[in-house]
Amino acid sequence: MTGLRIELRRSTALWAGLLVLVSGTGMLWLVTSESGRWQANSTSAVLELRLPLAYVWALVVGFAAFQGMRDSRSRVTELFTATSRPGWVRLGTLATAVSGVVAVATALLCAGLVARVAFGGGFVSIGFLPLMLTVVLALSSSVLLGLAIGRLLPHPLTVPVALVGTFMLATAAGRAVEARSPGDEISRLALLTPVLAPPNSDLVTTSTSVDLGQVLWFTGLGVTAFLLLVSRSALTRLAALVPAGLALALAVSVLPARYSDVLVNDSIASRLVCDGEVCVGQVHEDRLPVVAAAGRAALAKLAVLPDAPEEVREDTSAMAHLTAPQRDPRVVYVSSQGYPPPLTMTEDQVRLELLAGAGVAGCAAPNSFNTDEGVVRYVTASYFNGGLAELASDPFMWNNDRLRAEIDQAWQRFRARSAREQLDGVAQARQMLLTCQDSALVLDALTGTR
Repeated sequence: MTGLRIELRRSTALWAGLLVLVSGTGMLWLVTSESGRWQANSTSAVLELRLPLAYVWALVVGFAAFQGMRDSRSRVTELFTATSRPGWVRLGTLATAVSGVVAVATALLCAGLVARVAFGGGFVSIGFLPLMLTVVLALSSSVLLGLAIGRLLPHPLTVPVALVGTFMLATAAGRAVEARSPGDEISRLALLTPVLAPPNSDLVTTSTSVDLGQVLWFTGLGVTAFLLLVSRSALTRLAALVPAGLALALAVSVLPARYSDVLVNDSIASRLVCDGEVCVGQVHEDRLPVVAAAGRAALAKLAVLPDAPEEVREDTSAMAHLTAPQRDPRVVYVSSQGYPPPLTMTEDQVRLELLAGAGVAGCAAPNSFNTDEGVVRYVTASYFNGGLAELASDPFMWNNDRLRAEIDQAWQRFRARSAREQLDGVAQARQMLLTCQDSALVLDALTGTR
């Protein structure tokens, strides 16, 4: 313990821990929005840390490499080699001090995010623990790797090369995990870094296979890095690569190859809580009274349709940010996506959102725009509302003169039909939306132009 206390004072261990806390907090503040949804769920908060980790990870490796060059800079390498005390004891104490402080600092950073969520009235569950364990292992093993690199390659360019190389690896890996559809294949090797850009959702987390694969890899990497740090011969250094090789083989066999297997539902946060026939994810339970009132009002309006829906549920699917919303003739889904998210709207706004499309969400993928589909949503919502009204999820169409004119024209054509024809048109549009038929045909059926 005496040696450990000495290393804590004479090494850069405490500074490394402070670097993690300051850089992690600063980068999280810079790259995320104050209105970000990660503040609503402790699991999302720790997952959000994966994005700025590209910068923190690089700084930690570079800082550790600088520390690993201490003996070389002080020109005492031969002196310590000649002492009777085993070199692995002294280097092991140094590694324990630096990696231990970084591990504690990382855990404190994650705990601070969880506390931020708790004190902000957000949802806290044990779902963040696997994510925190992975981040702690990633940074502590990277410290050991940096120390080994600094000791084995004591050159003035070692630190900048290690720092820049780690950052480039992190950014390249982050891009390699991006996808445009749930079925896209991603690089398993990219998942060997702790960097991940999570979607703007508080309902997802990393899958068990991702967590297990990363834990295996970073544990093996840490063991190899420590053995390289304390080794003295080329043979022992070669043998030190075995744990990382085994960990790599095991991790690659466990890690998923499809994006839909990387991010999955947070089973705790997305568990449905209900008020009668209206349900939302547990993480949004505080919004249930508003959604329940709006949902019951919407179901009462939709009851005039044949085979009318009977339930209102939040769409908690993990891939909601990449695919069109779910559709079911018995269920009206509340989208978990959009700006602003429907669950943050007022009761009247939520009611209109549920009535749009006659209780069926649009077929366009997120972050895409379809004019005909937008007009259909406005006309159907206005039919049940008794007059044109703005949809909070699509203010652009409402405030754009050209698009607003298209809405008005479609509304006038629709209102020119008899009451029975209007109801039949809405019912037909609903059935077509359930099967995602061409939006132009849906609009024609609604307004009676075909």
